[in-house]
Amino acid sequence: WVQGFSNKNFGFINKQTVCYPCGNYILFLDVKTKKTIALQCPAGQVGALTANWNSQVLAFSDRKLNPIIYIYTFPVLSKLTELKGNAQLDYSLLAFSFTGPYLASYSSIPEFALSVWNWQENILLCCESQPGLTATSLSFNPMNWQQLCLVNENSVTVWHIERNNDEHHFKQILVELPDGQESLSPSKGLFFPVSHTEDQYYGPDLPVSAIAGLV
Repeated sequence: WVQGFSNKNFGFINKQTVCYPCGNYILFLDVKTKKTIALQCPAGQVGALTANWNSQVLAFSDRKLNPIIYIYTFPVLSKLTELKGNAQLDYSLLAFSFTGPYLASYSSIPEFALSVWNWQENILLCCESQPGLTATSLSFNPMNWQQLCLVNENSVTVWHIERNNDEHHFKQILVELPDGQESLSPSKGLFFPVSHTEDQYYGPDLPVSAIAGLV
């Protein structure tokens, strides 16, 4: 039964190996050789899971009271560290940054807390509670680890991680999603400049960074 797929998170941990949770195990499937290896969760059933292609590390949580996030390296499957936060019941989402030793987590009821860790140093950098918000997706900006995107059914929230020496704080920009009867209006100053009717320019909309000559 350990060979089954539970329809949870999965991802590539290198160019030919996909990993996914199944009960108390995480399975690693080589898509070329079809060979599968299994890693058993240290404490019961596997909860949330994410993989980092660049550094070939894996993060997953267990499903028990006061859950723990485990970081393992691949392919030797040795444990690098354990992250112990304030979650009481479960983690619903995990995400690695594309650069740097950073991991984001989102816990479920009752905290609904977004957290960012330096997993190599085992340090919780910042944490923000979102009471009652059930998120469906969590990801870092590939070009900037200090920007996170948190998605639920009604909105997209871009979180900026502001830093002052060793202190880190969240600042949010909320983007409401349109319903079926509305059109999406651009968010002022987020990624693209705001168009004005008096502007006599009919070319493409360019990112602010491109106009400033940064890219």
